Amino acid sequence: MRFISSIVVLALFALSANAASIKKRGISAHFLVCKDHIDSIDAQITFVHTRLNAYTASQDINVALHLRIAEQALLERMKKAGTDCCSVTGIITDEEADTMLVTVAPVIPKATNALASLAERKAVFDSIHFATDIAKIDIKDLYTNTTAIYTCIHDIGSVQHPTYIPVINNYIN
Repeated sequence: MRFISSIVVLALFALSANAASIKKRGISAHFLVCKDHIDSIDAQITFVHTRLNAYTASQDINVALHLRIAEQALLERMKKAGTDCCSVTGIITDEEADTMLVTVAPVIPKATNALASLAERKAVFDSIHFATDIAKIDIKDLYTNTTAIYTCIHDIGSVQHPTYIPVINNYIN
């Protein structure tokens, strides 16, 4: 029993220390929610890209459906990020702006590579009934959601941290 209570005390101490360091760095709880969403998108893009690259025309429709489910999960994460990130209000601290740049930086090339893989594998999807039509819908939805997230990050940054805009634009171009 003493061992378990010691672990609980250590865990609580670690959590309180982490919370204190977050506040100390000038990063708001609302902003951290946005960052967590972007991190979640990053992980899901990796998952989808891996499955996309492994998919072959010889696999059955169920494998394609599982890929579609993974893509839909990615879209849902993007919608949630768009909603939560774009509702950030108030002054964005330098620490928050820096954190966002560091968070977004690895996601952009992963998203670009995943879309390139999707385009390169068009012939594989053409061999499956309706798969090309579904892929086109997914690409449009990914584009719409990516644009929404980019626009809100750009708009928030352009007002409060105009020096960050060239950096953000370089990630996209």
